[in-house]
Amino acid sequence: MFQSEFCYPESMKKTLRILPILMLFLLPLSSHAMFTEVGVSYSRKKTTFDANNNYDSESLTGSVSFYFAEKLALELSYTEASGIQNQQASAADTPRTIYQKTQIVGADLIVVFADKKALFQPFIKGGIAQISRRQEIKDGTFPTQVLEPDVAIAPSYGLGIKIALTETFGLKASYSVWQTPIGGGAKTNDDAVSAGVTWMF
Repeated sequence: MFQSEFCYPESMKKTLRILPILMLFLLPLSSHAMFTEVGVSYSRKKTTFDANNNYDSESLTGSVSFYFAEKLALELSYTEASGIQNQQASAADTPRTIYQKTQIVGADLIVVFADKKALFQPFIKGGIAQISRRQEIKDGTFPTQVLEPDVAIAPSYGLGIKIALTETFGLKASYSVWQTPIGGGAKTNDDAVSAGVTWMF
């Protein structure tokens, strides 16, 4: 059975530990903002084709947004994502398991289409992200292949909605896309749907 050196719970804990550190370094920037929003969101996706072919992934994101106007903000985010894919074309073929760990550091400009006190606050965002990916491939009983991290800078964009339950607390859901280079001049659109909570300061 394929065993990766990474594990989902530990990856998620790292993201939560990084968020307070990020806040510490960004305090000077925060002092110039009208208000600051801190968020944590989670995403999970599982696709099953049959008993031997499936894909399972999850991610956790910590973000800090600095509002310099009522409806305009700069959002900085850090995402840890993990995915496991099992492949086997037929019972006679060697099963393959691919584990991928992805880290995304992003900076986006957010435009909100509602007032701060509105219950529903739809928004769009666009910016840039640094994406680092590492894979481990296991074919049957053969030794595990470890592919060196692939790092790329990619444009990003997305949309979402925030539901303000109180003046300082709300729910947030978003859809994000990263246009990632994959070599040879080709690009791929990696996307994610996430939901979480936010706090205003």
